[in-house]
Amino acid sequence: VNLNACAYLSGRPATEISVKSYDELIDIGTKTNSAFLLGQIFMHRLALHFWMREYTEVAELSEKHAEMNPSFSQQRRILNIYRTLFEGIVYLTLARDTKQTKWKVLGKKAVNWMSQLESMSAWNYENKSILLQAEFHYLEGDLESAESAYQASIKSAHVHKFIPEEALACELYGVFCVENQMIDKGHIQLHLALEKYRLWGATNKANQLQLFIDLVEPRYLQKLKLLED
Repeated sequence: VNLNACAYLSGRPATEISVKSYDELIDIGTKTNSAFLLGQIFMHRLALHFWMREYTEVAELSEKHAEMNPSFSQQRRILNIYRTLFEGIVYLTLARDTKQTKWKVLGKKAVNWMSQLESMSAWNYENKSILLQAEFHYLEGDLESAESAYQASIKSAHVHKFIPEEALACELYGVFCVENQMIDKGHIQLHLALEKYRLWGATNKANQLQLFIDLVEPRYLQKLKLLED
């Protein structure tokens, strides 16, 4: 399961050893009634969809899994910090995009839960908690608080050596800036995210982000030209 995720994010196929597909692993987990294996498969599939910004797929996968495995959601959620982070960001983004109340409610639950975890270990959870707060402020239209929270999350992740979280916070801050007509800041943050993803080894994710940067680049260059004129 881990090799599948690593191979996908890095963009390097695992050719030296035999790696089973997720469908094959699900079949094994189902036949052996292995809740552990099925739980691991779910988490890794969730993570891959999240990192590639396939947010609708994340929401659908989470809903389906919760319906089929209610005990997993309740008993193991405390162990799945990243599930809370990923789902929280997805739900708050969907709430902004669709204006549906259910996504806001689910997103707020993730914000509250991560805030509780932060009180137990700021080192591990502060960057994640603040990032979720940034997304919630953005949803509420409090752009000033959102920007401050994005910056604080980036700083916390950097200080505490969480490279993937720092990359994620830079990416989300960059998207926030682009969407709110702060193209200069957005351009800087997106490139910082790109650098951090490459440092992490997530080449496939970096390539996906580069496609978004390529769409933003003309607007950035156009603004530079206007400033020069």
